[in-house]
Amino acid sequence: MPDRTVKKFMPELEKQLPTEVFFHYFYFEAKTETLPHSHEWGQLHIIKQGVLEMEVEKQKMICPASYAIWTPANKVHQAFNRNDLEYCAINVSTNLCKKLPKEACMIPLTPLLSSIIHDLTSRSTTSILSEEDKCLSYVLMNRLAQTTPINNFLPMSTHKLLLPIIEQLQAEPTDTTSLSEWAKRVFSTERTLARHFQKELKMSFNEWRQRAKLVKSMTLLKQPISINEIAFQLGYSQGSSFIKMFKKLTGITPDQYRKQTWQTK
Repeated sequence: MPDRTVKKFMPELEKQLPTEVFFHYFYFEAKTETLPHSHEWGQLHIIKQGVLEMEVEKQKMICPASYAIWTPANKVHQAFNRNDLEYCAINVSTNLCKKLPKEACMIPLTPLLSSIIHDLTSRSTTSILSEEDKCLSYVLMNRLAQTTPINNFLPMSTHKLLLPIIEQLQAEPTDTTSLSEWAKRVFSTERTLARHFQKELKMSFNEWRQRAKLVKSMTLLKQPISINEIAFQLGYSQGSSFIKMFKKLTGITPDQYRKQTWQTK
């Protein structure tokens, strides 16, 4: 039976943008599904906290708040959020889209990108009208075009052997079940599972599990709890192990990430 607690949302689709860059704001309650739709312009999807799950032309993407999802014009997309989300869509005209990626991807929000977006969104900017805002949007578009995108930070799969593993690791980050133990649970072999992880997700089981923990930690770091407590909630026995993993994947420490997040609030 379908989950009747899931809320359905269909955005109102304008025929054209009032300005070449236009901001939309939404507050989504937990368990909201945004139904499939497309636009005649590109969109940069941004959240303030948590994780956004999006599917773009059957490509599933999981995006933490330190990244944005880019969808080019006329690409059918839908989204789902497990927790409450403050969401912003930056709509970009087809003329300005020419320098941006041709396929859906994730774009890291550098300190400069975050600062520009924060300046505009903190004033609830919608249409870009003033000369100052036009300058900011010009820099924003140019920096987006120069930022190296990634296809997907935490790729997903509906493969019958991988799906139960992925769902469990997302629900319980402290789960330490080895790949060999998972093989027994899903009636397969460790070698077969390892092959499917590489084929379907383009990474190893351990790397995917680390990335899932990182995505979860980015949500926890927005809460007033210690680094050691976060490490414990993610299944680490020592805070230093969590810090090492976080820095390996992001280039900064959890504390540095937390300070950057607070500075852009």
